[in-house]
Amino acid sequence: MPVQISSSIPLVVEKKLTQMVKPSEHIPPQTLSLSTLDNDPDNEVIYKTIYVFKEKKALDDVVDRPESLLKEALSDLLVCYYPLSGILKRSESDRKLQLTCGGDEGGVAFTVATTNVELSSLKYLDNIDSDTALKFLPHELQVEDGYRPFALQVTKFRCGGFTLGIAISHAMCDGYGLGHTMCALAELVGGKKKLRVTPVWERERLVGKPREDDQPPFVPVYTAVSPYLPTDDWVTEKINIRAESIRRLKEATMREYDFSSEAPTTFEVIGAYLWKSRVKALSLNQDGVTVLGLPVGIRKVVDPPLPDGYYGNAYIDMYVSLTTREVGEFMISDIVKLIKKVKKKAHDKDYLQEELSNTEDIIKMNLTNKEKKDGLFFLTDLRNVGIFGSMDFGWNEPVNIVQVVPPETAMTIGMFMRPSKLEPAMVGGVQIMITLPKAAMIKFKEEINALAKK
Repeated sequence: MPVQISSSIPLVVEKKLTQMVKPSEHIPPQTLSLSTLDNDPDNEVIYKTIYVFKEKKALDDVVDRPESLLKEALSDLLVCYYPLSGILKRSESDRKLQLTCGGDEGGVAFTVATTNVELSSLKYLDNIDSDTALKFLPHELQVEDGYRPFALQVTKFRCGGFTLGIAISHAMCDGYGLGHTMCALAELVGGKKKLRVTPVWERERLVGKPREDDQPPFVPVYTAVSPYLPTDDWVTEKINIRAESIRRLKEATMREYDFSSEAPTTFEVIGAYLWKSRVKALSLNQDGVTVLGLPVGIRKVVDPPLPDGYYGNAYIDMYVSLTTREVGEFMISDIVKLIKKVKKKAHDKDYLQEELSNTEDIIKMNLTNKEKKDGLFFLTDLRNVGIFGSMDFGWNEPVNIVQVVPPETAMTIGMFMRPSKLEPAMVGGVQIMITLPKAAMIKFKEEINALAKK
């Protein structure tokens, strides 16, 4: 069913052209191996993002051809980021990913599309549903013997604004790496000849050794179940939390416990509040185990530290496990202490090596966690993905950034994002994106509304 913009205008997105953009210089054919963290089966998912740019107020003809500038810059980008133009395939023998790139086969699918509406009629894609968002995203990733890890789509609107949609395999980079990649693209579109940060591969720096004993790999256990699950009636919401609410929650948390020099962060206090709210909204059974998952960066844990230009996955997942009853009874400060504890554990060099070995065993044994995931809640922070440089290449910074999460992932994940630039009242606040059963979402939003009144 077409999306209705008004009573008479349905949204139409017409994909005009898809080309394979190749590096502007010859790249010799080669096969690259990835790190243990890249090879983690949980990272072999495609993440999709839409950057929304308002129209450019200028007299030159550049305003009509953002796709030309982006395509040329992408070709130059692939000289340094040439692995993004390759093909990924997981070997059946050792379950490891291999990347073939260079030569005549490489390239990135680049699609140009047009619409029949203005960006303002879609409120600059704020709070659009995932089916509509997919119209502004590329789909050409599968090939006969694997898949391409990167693709782009430029969609032009009648007003002169446009969106840049990207699809990228999480196996190639984490949020930090994606931030560097997109800012590097913006630098080249803006006319720079040399990138501020030179990308490096060096995936061998994070390769673990399988254990020599028979100890089974660690996988998190979450036994809590919800009466609302399973269901097909999922709802995804973007929820704003204002700076004043964050400040009050931090102050209340520090009154509960003296954190001395380690003051609670926004991610920690809001994350603890969200976990408590989600557990309550889902009505998880009291004696079941619920798990809060947290990605913790380990770039500086590696010895020597990873260089700034490393764009592979450089974090490990850490877990806080409690029963539903404990989550309800614990104060925010209690949960913040547990979060801080697992973060410190992740920064231990020996623990990192244990985690790499654990992941190697999971890959080797082709293990998947088949437990019900009602009690799993994974939090990720995307607010700082864009801090590595500017995304302004002539159209100012994007007024909105839309994350489109795969459905199977969205059910268990909460995302911290920067608020839209269209909402000045949200300066200093955070935007949360979360997916819940419809009935549970009503209860969850009641908890979030209560936070604004505390």
